[in-house]
Amino acid sequence: MELHFFIIALTALALACITTPLIRRWAIRVNFVDKPGERKIHSREIAYGGGIAVALALVATLGATWYAATHWPHVLPDNNAPKFGTLVYVYVAAGALATLILGLIDDKYKLSAGVKLFVQLVIAAGTVSGGMCIAAFIGDNWVMKCVTVIWITLVTNSFNLLDNMDGLCSGTVAISSAMLALVASESGQWADAAMLAALCGASAGFFFFNRSTASIFLGDAGSLLCGYLMACFTVLVTYFRESGPSHLAIGVPLLVLAIPLYDTGSVILIRLQEGRPVMKGDTSHFSHRLVDLGMTRPQAVGTIHLACLAIGFSATVLGKLSEASGMLVIVQALIVLTIIALLERAGLKKSREQTANTHPHLGPLPSTRERGNDGSAPM
Repeated sequence: MELHFFIIALTALALACITTPLIRRWAIRVNFVDKPGERKIHSREIAYGGGIAVALALVATLGATWYAATHWPHVLPDNNAPKFGTLVYVYVAAGALATLILGLIDDKYKLSAGVKLFVQLVIAAGTVSGGMCIAAFIGDNWVMKCVTVIWITLVTNSFNLLDNMDGLCSGTVAISSAMLALVASESGQWADAAMLAALCGASAGFFFFNRSTASIFLGDAGSLLCGYLMACFTVLVTYFRESGPSHLAIGVPLLVLAIPLYDTGSVILIRLQEGRPVMKGDTSHFSHRLVDLGMTRPQAVGTIHLACLAIGFSATVLGKLSEASGMLVIVQALIVLTIIALLERAGLKKSREQTANTHPHLGPLPSTRERGNDGSAPM
């Protein structure tokens, strides 16, 4: 069955390679672009609309997959064919469309962070009303429904925040969705695996145009859409072993999304420690801190992608392990993140000490995090 998912991903990749240049030309023609400015690193106008390109490739691929599943049973055997049409997917699709529209409006008119957060909470609540809920061994009740709303909003914004360097968000989405697709296919959840494979392929196809130096940006429309879909699928996919439910199941989505969640959490802590507004954009993100250590931007993006792969692979085997072995995998992932955090802190401290010794007459220099960001992320 994995071959079918591979074909789905390749189809989405090919379609994204077709839709992205078309959307880029359209965006430039209608002046839907990110202009150079004080907080931008690019010196020329870059097209927005990446979210539209990814969405078109995703919808076209899923449409073709649905057609194959319903009309060509000899291509996709009936017992393995992805089943579409469940009501919850209708709510997810509606939420995805609403999220895409919200992002497009923000890309064009620059909404305030408060307005965006409020709308995202409404969209998440609407999605949960369709039947989606994190059970987590507690059950489907109003407390867990509220937790699910918060989870969807958190993950959506985590990917939005991650979109701060060329290719970073799109590459991470491709990797994370691929890892989650493997988990879904292992447990026989064909519809979820097929949709995740399509998201992986669409993001990977867009990555070729979004990597350094990018010719088109995801924009808020793309990063919010991808974040929303990843949030929903981490809830929709069921994590279990043949021997029965495991209390480590909650660790699978946390491992798959470890890097976006780490970036968001560390950014919030840094801003709180330095007494700056939590929702004001800066260069305190994981990628920026790696650049502060001496990496180039492409190297920083590649490093984060490798970290995402390293931790994500652990998620794909977690459901097959015993409770004790699974706990070791989770602890290993936490150790990796801790090592990254310690190296970042040590490198930043050394960098500041060298700067102070080189320019003692200047006194304490302002943190690079207060100088603005590259303009890709709104927060």
